[in-house]
Amino acid sequence: MAGEHGDPVYSLGLLRDTTHWSVPVALIFALVGSALTRDLRFGISCLIGAAADIGTLALALRSAKGTDPREALSGGPLATALLGRLALKAVLLVTAFLLPAWLSLWGMAAGVLTVDLTIATAGSAAAAYHAFRPHRSGG
Repeated sequence: MAGEHGDPVYSLGLLRDTTHWSVPVALIFALVGSALTRDLRFGISCLIGAAADIGTLALALRSAKGTDPREALSGGPLATALLGRLALKAVLLVTAFLLPAWLSLWGMAAGVLTVDLTIATAGSAAAAYHAFRPHRSGG
């Protein structure tokens, strides 16, 4: 997750905040999705996927604790953990596809995308909020 000149796109603080913001988002996805589809499998699958998505991001951030934030975001243990996170998402989606009697593919998809959708909405709002705040001079 590096920007144009090696600058991080997201800060570690924003990613940590996203793990906290994603919990109520996942609950909303599960409840609303179950109500709209009238299928409890949607909510259960969504919560399983969200728990994996949020949990693996939290573990990845914990693995980057104590390292330089620039180094953590451009490679190293965080990058390795994020690759494992993507692999787990793929396994969960394939499992939901292969076991439609027990899991909902759409619910699992909503669950494993919880953090990504939270970053897209809450992260964008936080970035806009901070971008338009007046700068304070140090002198």
